[in-house]
Amino acid sequence: MNTHGLICDFGCWRGVRYTRLPVSYLKWMVNVRHSRAGIAEAELARRGTVTPELEVTGHALDRASLRCLDLWASTRRDGEGLHAWLCRMAAEALAANVAGDQRRLQYAGIKFVFGWGGVWPVLKTVMPAGRREP
Repeated sequence: MNTHGLICDFGCWRGVRYTRLPVSYLKWMVNVRHSRAGIAEAELARRGTVTPELEVTGHALDRASLRCLDLWASTRRDGEGLHAWLCRMAAEALAANVAGDQRRLQYAGIKFVFGWGGVWPVLKTVMPAGRREP
């Protein structure tokens, strides 16, 4: 599908060409299975942007940097930054999940709270397993 010349006809980006929409907006459209998700997928493909298997929110990254640095330091792989570590640990938590609850998981001393947009999980927040949720 050629996205050149296609104009977004909804929301805060109404009237803007799909070729000018932010990647985050296009990914959101795909993840929530918006009625224009096909156009968003085509535009992401045109840009060479890969959709994630797991999305980490800024909040989750902030919480990890404030509450889980000791865990990161003790379990990270050589050269693995905080974001990459968080993606890996969250993916491992989902893969190891035997309880069936896809929203709140405990794994490797960490509580993970996920949201599901439709296509891929969204990591909302993290905390050490011994802490109570806010």
